[in-house]
Amino acid sequence: MSRGRVFVIDDDTAVLASLEAVLDVAGFDVTIFRSSRAFLGALDEVGFGCVVTDVRMPDLSGLALVERLTASGRRHWPVIVISGHADVPMAVAAMKAGACTVLEKPISPPALVEMIDAAFAARSSVSGPATEDADAAARLGSLSRREREVLSHLVNGASSKVAALVLGISPRTVDVFRGNILRKTRAPNVAALATLAAKGGWFSGALQ
Repeated sequence: MSRGRVFVIDDDTAVLASLEAVLDVAGFDVTIFRSSRAFLGALDEVGFGCVVTDVRMPDLSGLALVERLTASGRRHWPVIVISGHADVPMAVAAMKAGACTVLEKPISPPALVEMIDAAFAARSSVSGPATEDADAAARLGSLSRREREVLSHLVNGASSKVAALVLGISPRTVDVFRGNILRKTRAPNVAALATLAAKGGWFSGALQ
């Protein structure tokens, strides 16, 4: 029995083949597309599924694709954005466009499978978006005050050196805090942290 339908969109044929093999072995029903436009052209013919899309593509970017899905009334479709150059501004933009999370290449197969399962689980509930926000807030709420201070600098794009200077601690200490934050929030990287922070209301001041 399939774990769910997944659409993988990337202009890199090697990445497509790799992700297709990984997800097929994991038990997903996988369909690949070499461009955003090819996927959008088939949108009315395919059923509900999780979209895994690269950000940088020549014809239509992954972020533009997420916006098109939202505009077409498919905001409830889970979307995972992948990028070889993920950064905080891009992660926040992806989340605001409607993506579930951002994963940085090279992608860990177990992490991708876990994220897809989580995306399906969240979207299967009528209150999926609210549940996601509550989960994000709960994960952020597990951080200590000092960890929250460090996180506030990281998600705004500060380097370890800059954060250390502002907080009056060493860059090595900032890196230790970064590791603790990633572990507690179960985020794979800082870009994913920014997505989590946005879902948890961080930028709106809810966690100040």
